[in-house]
Amino acid sequence: MNFRKVMYCCINFLRKSLQIELDNYMELLDKDIETPLTKQAFSKARQHISPEAFKELFELTSQEMLNDSDMKKLKKYRVYAIDGTEIELSRSKELEKEYPPLRNNTTAPRARVSMLYDVLNDCIIDTNMQSISVSERIMAKKHLQYYEESTDGKGLFILDRGYPSRELISLLENQKYVIRLQKSFNKEIDNSSETDFEMNLHYKNQELKVRVLKLRLSSGEIEVLITNLTREEFKKTDFMNIYALRWGIETKYDLLKNKLQLENFSGKTVTSVLQDFYATMYLSNMASAIKIESDEIIASNDNNKELKHTYVTNQNILIGKLKNNLILIMMNDNPKHREMLLNKLINRLSQYKVTTVPNRHFPRPTEAHKKKRSKNKRAL
Repeated sequence: MNFRKVMYCCINFLRKSLQIELDNYMELLDKDIETPLTKQAFSKARQHISPEAFKELFELTSQEMLNDSDMKKLKKYRVYAIDGTEIELSRSKELEKEYPPLRNNTTAPRARVSMLYDVLNDCIIDTNMQSISVSERIMAKKHLQYYEESTDGKGLFILDRGYPSRELISLLENQKYVIRLQKSFNKEIDNSSETDFEMNLHYKNQELKVRVLKLRLSSGEIEVLITNLTREEFKKTDFMNIYALRWGIETKYDLLKNKLQLENFSGKTVTSVLQDFYATMYLSNMASAIKIESDEIIASNDNNKELKHTYVTNQNILIGKLKNNLILIMMNDNPKHREMLLNKLINRLSQYKVTTVPNRHFPRPTEAHKKKRSKNKRAL
């Protein structure tokens, strides 16, 4: 098991029992193999590989998509959402030390995951995993720093009501943003009867000119947004749909946790957990890139048909098909063969399609609902 083989094994969706996965992997490489690879030997070998190797793989995909001028935009802006979630890790002394639970009702190690996500192109641009004690705002600032160091483009950033602060608004001055506000963020905003007005916020020596919008939701609740988008660019009626784009990052976390099984780690050390984390993010971006190609084939095939719905690639089947197929393509040293195998896989995936229904609404799940067993069949 050299460096290359260990890397390929780690990015081949290690979700079942580790020994079963290793046996299947070795049979994939050599069907006549007689000496099995033990999980102890594999675990020892992987400890010599830095998680940074997997992070670099992930960043290759994010940089490619970030700087692709053909990606979807809202008018002239790429649209990004920033959000975080908590994940549970396996119990081990090493993980408990690095990622303490910080909860009274659990002893399992927990980590905070945050990501910068391109909602129109289904691409994770930046992500990291920290101790639960690190706040989402601190992680958001690192995402913004990474973005500005990686590209000279202007983006539109959408954040929910857990993020707004004068410091963060100041950091976003050179970009565009739409942020939902909590009550009591600013008394002048709370007391105003206007529904679309401009005002100044002060942070240190800066004067921040902002636009405030108050939108009535279908539930009757008033949603307060703060932005630096002008009336010339977007009307007040546009902002309900703009902020709704943030829902894309919620569905991405659902895919990461349930279809890609992010929390199903193959090891109990910090090194193995971080390897699995960045491998999953890399695989997510690879799946998104392949889905874009497959969706284009579906759209082209359906172009002249009178269909009631729009069809896209079935993500569950896509993820299932990527296991083994992706690394077999990557292992092929002939560029022409690699391209042929990839195109064959994409064409096959375009045959598995599902309807997409826009503007669907679902009630926010309760804790009791979250505990119910999912009826969706797993791909891995």
